[in-house]
Amino acid sequence: MDASTGNPADPPLLGSWSATRWQYTKRDEPARSVDVVCDLGGAVTLSLSAETYVLTWTLAGEGSRSEGGTSEVLDEHLRLTAEGAGHSDTVRFRVAADTLSLSAEPSAWDFDGDGRDEAADFVAVLVRL
Repeated sequence: MDASTGNPADPPLLGSWSATRWQYTKRDEPARSVDVVCDLGGAVTLSLSAETYVLTWTLAGEGSRSEGGTSEVLDEHLRLTAEGAGHSDTVRFRVAADTLSLSAEPSAWDFDGDGRDEAADFVAVLVRL
């Protein structure tokens, strides 16, 4: 990481990653979780360059969507700010060989399908493409 800019200039983090796990666990009901990859048959990829990111996901029956914007490394956290968004999402990350692990406690997922996200913990495991 380039400490002066906070950009993900560290080559182990840069590149394209494919999720083998992308899981949300309901905060007030920890036994309830959903893994976008395993449970929903989805696919998630994350591409990181020096100052930008592109996140693409596909859910069965819903097609593909993507977002992109700026990325910044802050110690062991990765801040992603979607283009046009008024806020950033920050996730904790760890890179070991060709595996990227992400986690975030303040996250959300629509567990009931009612259109409202509920508080969740998030974890993901991605492998380098």
